Amino acid sequence: MQKICFQSAKDLSYSSGNIHFNFNTAIITGVCRSGKTTLGNLLATAPYVENAEEPWTATNLSMMTGLGLIDERAGKEMCLNFLTEMFNDMILLRKANFRPKDLSSIWNQKSGEEIFSRLTDLYSRGDVKEFISDNSPLLLLNLAEILPFIDFFLDVLPETKLIHVVRKGLDVASDCYQKHWFSDEQVKLPIKAFPYSTYKFRNETWYLPWWVSRDEEELFLSYSEYERCVYYWCQLIQSELDRIDGLVDEGKCIVIRYEELIKDPRKSFDEAAYFLNIKSTPLTEMAIAKVKSREEIVHDSSKFKVVKELRNRLESIYSRLSY
Repeated sequence: MQKICFQSAKDLSYSSGNIHFNFNTAIITGVCRSGKTTLGNLLATAPYVENAEEPWTATNLSMMTGLGLIDERAGKEMCLNFLTEMFNDMILLRKANFRPKDLSSIWNQKSGEEIFSRLTDLYSRGDVKEFISDNSPLLLLNLAEILPFIDFFLDVLPETKLIHVVRKGLDVASDCYQKHWFSDEQVKLPIKAFPYSTYKFRNETWYLPWWVSRDEEELFLSYSEYERCVYYWCQLIQSELDRIDGLVDEGKCIVIRYEELIKDPRKSFDEAAYFLNIKSTPLTEMAIAKVKSREEIVHDSSKFKVVKELRNRLESIYSRLSY
């Protein structure tokens, strides 16, 4: 039997992404529980804004490339191709969330007229290409925990705009604590499909999130469950403060505070809309009203102890963020 000789890796690339990428992009980022989803749902009510809520593949490709798990060129090419394919499916509403009670439901973001028009009039890649040409839609990527890898996306999407949503670390920690994301049980049997390092400690196997610094494994495990949540916020926020400030100075990024978003969602929407060059719709007004109607959640962080070194680190970041 004749042996088939395939091309070598150095001669291969994911070329179709570069060929067919023809739409605008923006990224909302921040740590989990920082208000990204709230802002993304508001902005998705604008005409021709397609909101992609934490696409797993894009997030993991940036992490895997940044952490050296896959080749950098391949990771970036795969990401661009994934986003191009995903956007095609989003325009055709193949990726839409039609569950009416979900906050990110398509019914809260697009009019019934537009939904039915796209379901009945768009069928093929050619239809999508024409739709993009006629309407200049925006792919809004809502990505958590990618701050250390932001340059990956700036290389993949050089013209993209970035919105960084920040929230006080103790409030983020309280939310994470209530969800038990970093409890002993979760660190031993993690649910989230992200990179982990395996660590042996006290005769047990622990799976530590990728953002736990090398040589700080036992420090992280020695923390209380709440302190681990504070450490999580510090690690991700502190990693790219200088980079975010630089992007803000270059006009490529704006910062939205969670506290201001909840207090005055109209102001936050207008600021982001001006930055992205998008407009509001009647659905925007309804979405803003829903945010305004939320009951304010007050976290009492005083009942939790935080070791001095970690609290000093937190307060240093607070000062940098003018909290």
